[in-house]
Amino acid sequence: MIHIAIIDQNKIYRESLKMLLEQIDGFKVVLDSPDGNYITSSFNIPAQIMIIDGSMGKEKCRGLIKHAGIEGRSVKILILAMFREELENDYGQAEVILKSSGKREFEERIKKMLAV
Repeated sequence: MIHIAIIDQNKIYRESLKMLLEQIDGFKVVLDSPDGNYITSSFNIPAQIMIIDGSMGKEKCRGLIKHAGIEGRSVKILILAMFREELENDYGQAEVILKSSGKREFEERIKKMLAV
């Protein structure tokens, strides 16, 4: 089972993405948050993949990415970009995908990131 955390300010988008991802066999959204405060206040990130809304700003995204790497945890990060130009933004080890991507694109990217 692949456990996923979604951090996006837009509740409707979060719920839609959660529904889309849970249609994929072996995917389970274990956390959805508008700002990631739960994650930064906890040392227990219950996911292998964190999907983060890039529109929260680079500093917030980098803070969440940095926290995900604390204590050697191997949480993979997928940043959601609104526009194609944002696909080139550098988030270090994180990968970037368009928010408008479909189910198949999310599935393939996540499986590739985890080498499943």
